[in-house]
Amino acid sequence: MTESVGGPQRRMGWRGWTIVGVVAVLLIGGIVWGVIANSNSGQGEPGASTTPGVTTTPGPTPTPQPTEFETPTPGATDDVAKPGNGEEVPLDEPAPAVDGVVAEVTTIESITAGNDIPGEPSGPAIQVTVRLTNDSDAPVDTAGANVTLTYGGDDRLPAAGLTGEGTTVWPDSIPAGTSADAIYQFAVPSSPDGDVRVTVDILAAAPNVVFVGPRP
Repeated sequence: MTESVGGPQRRMGWRGWTIVGVVAVLLIGGIVWGVIANSNSGQGEPGASTTPGVTTTPGPTPTPQPTEFETPTPGATDDVAKPGNGEEVPLDEPAPAVDGVVAEVTTIESITAGNDIPGEPSGPAIQVTVRLTNDSDAPVDTAGANVTLTYGGDDRLPAAGLTGEGTTVWPDSIPAGTSADAIYQFAVPSSPDGDVRVTVDILAAAPNVVFVGPRP
């Protein structure tokens, strides 16, 4: 039997290519495995590099430093004691000066007022105009000045103050040598008899001025 020429060589060539292919597959698999293993080694570590073949070590975590602030010393405050009311003054006379400020009731009259704002009573009332004259050499702070009124003589029933049209207040400051008027309205029932008292609070550290006289 005659053997074909070149048969062994063809069989040997086929086997050789098979071995070469297996080796190539193994080499490629090894390279892929190495890349994956190197990449996974950096996961879960803060600061680790994900670049294949490069490994970085995270720096130390800084220790928080305590912060202390000095507690500020509270400033000293002086209590302001309000003196008692001064002597009562007739409604038609100016009061003695209080720290250079003279108060006087220029007009007092019965009116019908109120109901200028929701819930405010409407009915008989007393309107009082009080003038402050600054006889001192410096401006006087009158931002907190106020007027109240009681009725019923010695019962001294407090009257509710009214706001709205016809009422005014003093400016925050009255310059030296000038005067300013303020108009106040108070709800006062027509039935009670007795004098009324108009109390003028000019300064926090000065006694109130009290005017007394018959209701208009």
